[in-house]
Parts: sequence; structure tokens; C-alpha cells
Amino acid sequence: MATDRYYNPFQGIDISVPNEIHEVYQRYCQTHSKGGRVSIDQKPFPRMVDLWFLSICIAARLDLKPGDLSKRKRTTKIIEGYILGNDPWRVHALMLIAIGKSGDTEIVTKPREMMALANGLAVAGLPKVVDMLQDGDAEPIWNLSDALDGIIR
Repeated sequence: MATDRYYNPFQGIDISVPNEIHEVYQRYCQTHSKGGRVSIDQKPFPRMVDLWFLSICIAARLDLKPGDLSKRKRTTKIIEGYILGNDPWRVHALMLIAIGKSGDTEIVTKPREMMALANGLAVAGLPKVVDMLQDGDAEPIWNLSDALDGIIR
């Protein structure tokens, strides 16, 4: 029996980032490590979608304006939108963020617009996340943890 908790309007839509910031995803995500052991202290994100999603959340929390990807000609697909179906709560969160940012409840019927907004927010939020990862005397995971604790409070 299918329920709406498995609804994924982003199925078949690519999650993309501008080429110039793709390296950041490779640096801090474990999914693209070339052999050897991965240090979670240096690469705190298991998957690229995790860094992408945190960047969206930070942009939404700080009320940042989404980056305009339409002006950027070169992007890299980091994952397909089907991955969001593995974590249905992310689908719901993205829909709520889209409503909040657009002020239009009808946006939930437009998955490509929601994904464009999400990708734009990820671009806007990523520099803040990178600052969090690098700002401090500890390894990236601990710097991030301290910074997130400060944002939540």
C-alpha cells in the first residue's frame, strides 16, 4: 500500500551545483574518496546530498537570497532527485522551505521550480557551511558542530 510519505516529486530531477564549487563537495564528502580510509573528522558528510541539504537549511535559516543558477552555464550533477525518496522527511522539508521562500503554496505542484529554488539556496548557503567547517582550531567536523550549535540557539 503506497502512502504519501513516500511521495517524491523530485524523482528524475538532477541535483546540480556550479562547477566552481563542485570541488568543495569532493573535499568534504566521503562518497568521492579515492581509496584508503576516510576520516570523518576531515570529511564529515557521508554523501553529497547531505552537504547540499545542510547548505539549503543554512540559507533558509539565515534568510539568504537563492543563488541564480540560470546565469551559470556549467554545472555538475551530484546526484539524482530519487535519492530524496530514501529520506522522505527531506522531501517534506524542501516543500516547506519552497512554500516559505516563495510565499506560494502552489509551488508544491511544480517540482522543477522547487528544485531550482533548492539548488539556488544550496549555492547561497554553501559558503556559510564552508566557513563553519574552516573557522576554528579543530578539525572540520568539530568546527561545524560548534558553529551549528551557535546557529540553533
